[in-house]
Amino acid sequence: MKLALRSNFPSESEERVVPFTVYTVGMEQQSALSRLEGFSAHQLLITASGKGRMHLLGQNKWDIVHQNTVLYIPAGYPNEYVPVVEGDWLVAFVSFHGSSIARASWGLGDAPSSIPVQSVARLLELVERIWRHSGADYDTWAASELLFALLTELRKQSAGDLDPNVLLLPAPETSRSSIVLKAAKFMQDYMHREISIAHLAEQVGYSQKQLTRLFLQTFHKTPLQYLRHVRLTAGQLLLETNESLSIGQIARHVGMEPTYFTREFRRAYGTVPGEYRLIKAREVRDAARSGNDSRRI
Repeated sequence: MKLALRSNFPSESEERVVPFTVYTVGMEQQSALSRLEGFSAHQLLITASGKGRMHLLGQNKWDIVHQNTVLYIPAGYPNEYVPVVEGDWLVAFVSFHGSSIARASWGLGDAPSSIPVQSVARLLELVERIWRHSGADYDTWAASELLFALLTELRKQSAGDLDPNVLLLPAPETSRSSIVLKAAKFMQDYMHREISIAHLAEQVGYSQKQLTRLFLQTFHKTPLQYLRHVRLTAGQLLLETNESLSIGQIARHVGMEPTYFTREFRRAYGTVPGEYRLIKAREVRDAARSGNDSRRI
């Protein structure tokens, strides 16, 4: 079973009243994914079948994620995850916003957790029910109620395994800019997917013309220009930090065709991706050599 990505954009009043609001939900064969700045919401990733590998950026260790395992990744936590066998890792996911106090009461802290469970069957059933109340049929209260049921089932199956750390509350967004910032975060979170600006505008309750005006006021870019900027910036970072990825893999990671990525990268940075990677690698070697020379003096 697969469930196409559905996203929700609750109003500010709903977010103030409901302890947890569902942001995205779905189930799919998980491909390789790098989130250099983390995700903008807290994530629960439920392995339905197959297995993957997860890597927290800044660490050398890769952890194997087996079947009947739930990954909890808090918002803003840089990470990478890949299937062990391409096309074999089926993952259900729910991401959500909520206060640190509410999350702490469920044992969801400020660090990622790998939570073994007895069976994912009930969890997957609840994910599907959340999905039915999301997207065009979004019902804030129904989706949140089912998320609580999901957390209850997770807690029941893993009592004692969760870490009850308390986080600081995130800084609130201003009412004037909250809609455009939510749309921008969605683009950052799902840059690797095909994003329709028409669908995004519909989701946040604005016309494409209104959304474009908000983006121009906030970022001095149209939504499409902003999305291209986000993708190229992520591609630039991957070129500098991940030598194991080919140019084509990096392009796909950020949601662009390789030829289009190369052309737009040259336009933005004055050189093609392969040459940029060589230049940066040379700068790193020169800096290391300079440091060694200075220590010998």
